[in-house]
Amino acid sequence: MVVASSLNRLRQRTSKKALQTGAFFVSAFWLLLSPAVWAQCPLLPGGFDAEVVHVYDGDTVRLKSGQRVRLIGIDTPEVGHDGRPDQPGAREAGRWLERRVKGQQVYLLPGAERHDRYGRLLAHLYWRDELIAEKMLQQGLGFALAVGANTRLANCLFSAETPARVASEGVWQRAPRTAMEIDKPGFALVIGRISRITQTRTGYYIDLDDHLALFLPEKLGVDHARMQVGDRIEARGWVQDRLQRQNRLSHGQQRWLLRITADQHLQAN
Repeated sequence: MVVASSLNRLRQRTSKKALQTGAFFVSAFWLLLSPAVWAQCPLLPGGFDAEVVHVYDGDTVRLKSGQRVRLIGIDTPEVGHDGRPDQPGAREAGRWLERRVKGQQVYLLPGAERHDRYGRLLAHLYWRDELIAEKMLQQGLGFALAVGANTRLANCLFSAETPARVASEGVWQRAPRTAMEIDKPGFALVIGRISRITQTRTGYYIDLDDHLALFLPEKLGVDHARMQVGDRIEARGWVQDRLQRQNRLSHGQQRWLLRITADQHLQAN
């Protein structure tokens, strides 16, 4: 463990006071980022108990009742289907979740939006009073998300990413990607420099590196009004291929589009 090894090295350095002091502050910094001392997301009322009988992947389970549940607040790498390979980290996330909750009684707190387009229940899942998404994010097993009206614990979950992100663990070994690397649909966390901003009646199109367009709805644009061409920003969400829906691109239109759905999904970098 990073904290333990840092403290051990600190104890061994007795000859140089300056080095001891520097090592102490480094150790203290890492201690603050340790999941063991990170603020815990609260257990909220209004849910129900159930038994998990199957784990599909890192963010979807099935209950004894037959109901499928999609965890709120986290997106884990996709398990491959129809001949497609797994995304890096998909099996690790699924195995972690399976070890923790399969065959266990859990507590489920449905979201304000209760179901997705696939009929899955959208819910926060707790095991022994621990929010499972929070624990997974702390270990780098997925990325935090805020989608639709299900943002009740969003700030807590985005904060939970910090230990793994700083340590480059799990999904953070390969993220963020540059905007220029985007070449297929799917979830992505990207960084890029603003090359153009186009205002429309419903929001703003923000081009990154003349390759990827972000769409920022007007209701979110107020909080990001100071953005300008040349700024470096980070965004996350699902990338769409416009050529799957239209025959050709308009002049200056980027092929790849990522729609921003929450304030937390767009940050200065």
